[in-house]
Amino acid sequence: MGAAAETSATPARMDFRDPETGLAFTAPSPLVIGKRRGHRGHDFVIEIHSDDPALPRAGTSKSLCGAALKTQPEEVRALDQAALNDPEMLQGQVESVRSTLALMGRVGSIEPLDFGNGVRGVAAVLTPHFGPDHANVRQYIALAETPAYRISLSCATTAPALDRARPLFEALIRTLRIDAER
Repeated sequence: MGAAAETSATPARMDFRDPETGLAFTAPSPLVIGKRRGHRGHDFVIEIHSDDPALPRAGTSKSLCGAALKTQPEEVRALDQAALNDPEMLQGQVESVRSTLALMGRVGSIEPLDFGNGVRGVAAVLTPHFGPDHANVRQYIALAETPAYRISLSCATTAPALDRARPLFEALIRTLRIDAER
């Protein structure tokens, strides 16, 4: 009998850190970190995939999620994190996200939540008005403002998979941060 075949499978990437911007996060299993790519309107996007077929990507998405970063304009850069986390500022962000997303679909829920390093943000669930199989697509979108960058997470899965996926998305968000040491 021959020796058992050895596999050289690449281990799943669970942690991401960009030394230039300080963006960092950990993808909870079964989520895995994919490639970095450009995206109109963002400095870059990091693709996040799932090894679990019960967590499918939906619509026209190339990945289950994308974690993105966008450099802030000067007026935001002048603020500190405490000002950006202020409840009044956060409520303004909730209303802004609600009105913007309402143009694209039906907003099912929207709520403040904690990102990493004490940053407060907003997360929403959206059923899009258009696109392939749009009635069965659920988008989970989360945004947080820091003085240097806007951090966002955008995920697209199916309606039946959302209940299983949402705790994973929220766990990922709690680790999304800008590390001070670069």
